[in-house]
Amino acid sequence: MTSNRIKYLPLLIILFNSCSVKLAKSPFLFVKKAPPNKAFVVENKIKIVDANRFTKSEVSIITQRLLNQLEDSSKVTITDKLGFLHVLKKPVAYDTVYSRLSASNMRGSMFHLGYYNANVRFSEDTVGVKKKKVTVQYNVTAGNPTLIDTVSYRLKIPELQSIAVNSRDVAILSKINQISKKQNPVTKTAVLAEISRLVDSFRNNGYYKFTASELRVRGDSSIAALTNISDDPFEQLEQLNEAQGKRDSPTVKLAVVIVKPEDTTKLNKYFINKVYVLSDFRPGDNFIKSINLYEVKTRNLIIRYHQYLFKSSLLERSITLHSGDVYRQDEYYKTLNNLSKLGVWQSVNIRIVDNFDEPDKIDLIIELLPAKKFSNVNSLDLSYSTGNSKNALGGNLFGISLNFLLENRNLGKEAIKMTHNLRAGIELNNKNRTNTNNIINSNEISYSNNVTVPKLLLPKRLIPTYFFPRLFLSKKTKEKFRIKTGESFINTSLSYNNRLELFNLQSANISLGYSFINRNNNKLTFRPINVEYNYLYNKTDSFNNILLKNPFLNYSYNTSLVLGMAANYSSIKKYTNQSNSNVRERVFKVNAEESGLTWSSVNILKDIKRKYLKLDLEFKNTITYKKSELALRVFGGFGLPQRGDSALPFFKQFYGGGSNSMRGWPIRGIGRGSQKLIPFVAGQSTFNDRTGDMQLEANIEYRHDITPIFSWLKLKGALFADFGNVWNIKNSNPTGGLDETQFKLKNIGKEIGMSAGYGFRLDFTYLIARFDFGFRFKRPETSFLNNGWKAPDVSFDDIFQKILSKNYRQWRYENFNFSLGINYPF
Repeated sequence: MTSNRIKYLPLLIILFNSCSVKLAKSPFLFVKKAPPNKAFVVENKIKIVDANRFTKSEVSIITQRLLNQLEDSSKVTITDKLGFLHVLKKPVAYDTVYSRLSASNMRGSMFHLGYYNANVRFSEDTVGVKKKKVTVQYNVTAGNPTLIDTVSYRLKIPELQSIAVNSRDVAILSKINQISKKQNPVTKTAVLAEISRLVDSFRNNGYYKFTASELRVRGDSSIAALTNISDDPFEQLEQLNEAQGKRDSPTVKLAVVIVKPEDTTKLNKYFINKVYVLSDFRPGDNFIKSINLYEVKTRNLIIRYHQYLFKSSLLERSITLHSGDVYRQDEYYKTLNNLSKLGVWQSVNIRIVDNFDEPDKIDLIIELLPAKKFSNVNSLDLSYSTGNSKNALGGNLFGISLNFLLENRNLGKEAIKMTHNLRAGIELNNKNRTNTNNIINSNEISYSNNVTVPKLLLPKRLIPTYFFPRLFLSKKTKEKFRIKTGESFINTSLSYNNRLELFNLQSANISLGYSFINRNNNKLTFRPINVEYNYLYNKTDSFNNILLKNPFLNYSYNTSLVLGMAANYSSIKKYTNQSNSNVRERVFKVNAEESGLTWSSVNILKDIKRKYLKLDLEFKNTITYKKSELALRVFGGFGLPQRGDSALPFFKQFYGGGSNSMRGWPIRGIGRGSQKLIPFVAGQSTFNDRTGDMQLEANIEYRHDITPIFSWLKLKGALFADFGNVWNIKNSNPTGGLDETQFKLKNIGKEIGMSAGYGFRLDFTYLIARFDFGFRFKRPETSFLNNGWKAPDVSFDDIFQKILSKNYRQWRYENFNFSLGINYPF
């Protein structure tokens, strides 16, 4: 390798997109519009003197927390340009007054964490030729935290006292941390969280007017209240210092007390008198004067409306607030959620009105503003992928598809959703790369109809209720999963696909099932009936010759019937780091299906009915920063053919490549195993689809902002790497000999492919257009040589020629893929 040739293209990308290092002495720090003849701050540093008492993670969190306490006139904002240039614009003049105020703020912040004797000192250091650049270092000595000795409740009202004492096991303000088994410090966060928890508990037992203003936390009855009746229940906590005789291990006894409010009704317990529902609410409607409204009374509701748009049974199922019940805040929010998720109302509002005739009762007025019954969405999708084959879906193809969607949100006045989706698409060849004048490679038209009913269609006794509560049981709440929150659905679809010069394919699918969502928003979908029929016909001589040359394809490409069950589980969790506002999202999905096992007694079309088990798992972890994002994905799929079949049906097989998978390969272009590439012949049509019964894949992508173009359009970039391949489970060699497509654990290291590259994203806010350039660094078909590792033979001198010129078509066929996609790949 010559010195003037750089083989690894990602190094170029990293050079221009490396993480910034904001150092005052950095030669790449540029200062604009600095105050004349005055020193100014270029960097603030935090040093925890007694950092050995904290873990590395805690030091990082505390450091970021203290940086947020800097006075505005002490803060430094540095903008990164091209990844390695740092620009400090309009820095403020350095003033020790602001540093002193910042140090005071930091002491207050440590105080709120329970470190009442923390000490913060600052020092400054001047750098630069003219000694005008100032670096300020804050040295923080935390000291020992004040620990909780005991926590008691002195609420005077017997029922509130009973509620608080009975919920002590879930109290947030407690002596011992249940996780670390260590004594807890007195922190502002814990005090406020405990007050909030108690308020929620009281509101769930009828005290709907109760607020945080009625609770205070006091320490050591010999000293003043830790909090007073101001808005800050923590402002006088410094008085604890007066009661501490031992500075090395201070402790305090805490008591939660009630402060009598001016409005004594806040301490009353309330019951629900009547529930009024204005099902097609119009601004100005009065629930009392119903002259212009029709009225229907049910056991729990008084329903008033202008037009009969919704059945009373729908409202009864969705509203869990009932006349005569104790008011509970959880039921209030549950009703809001139930009504909102139906999607038939534009807005949902619940008003609480005092009943003056009976002071301990309230009326609820539910105002429902209807949404439009029908909605339609039309879209245009584009895709492009490079390759050699005009007849492979992932060849030199440009795809265009039109989607027309019409949704009825309120079928039968029961909030039943019916969605019609019509899709038509074609894939075009590049005539310069084939020996045919036919620019259309394939065309497809499909129609799907999905009906979702917001209740279970089958009687409850036919549903294994013993199973679902166990699966969705929350360890914290120990509450049973309520099966009435489930939905039923029936999905049908028809499609026709014409692969020119190969075959025609007609498909018909129907599935019936149920979906359940628990309190943690985990979703389970179960399809007890799943039928898929694919009819392959009009096979051309060209395609028959392909089958003769590749006999294993006969196991995949044939007319097939799938008859069985399927289930899907998904969990989405979001976490926000309060110290730096980073957001982490974790998604876990499991899909399982079978055919010919549970419905084996149905003896229809036995000759084409397929029998298999299939399972795939996917995990995604996304960390969102202020101007960047790190996304990781791991996927594994496994299909086991049964009853003599050597492979899954082709429409059930796994594949890699394209805009959402192994981006260095065209769609269906990688694998199977170490199978060799079909020899490249310019202008020759080849069938190069590569699918298998097993897939392993991992992806990592670093996304970052580049520059805004317009207020509604931003240019972004992404550095990515993909690892994976597909294999067959069974030996597909007709002779039973060595099969290079079969998965074997000992060969996995050699046969895993790897691609990396860079992509540009046009963020239109409502959608993202992606342009990804992927290069292959580990090619499974060359695993016999250096385990497949080989950097693409590309340099700065010829990179654009090899990507764009028709003279390098074979090089692109073996090393490179360009893909266009919509939205993020994962």
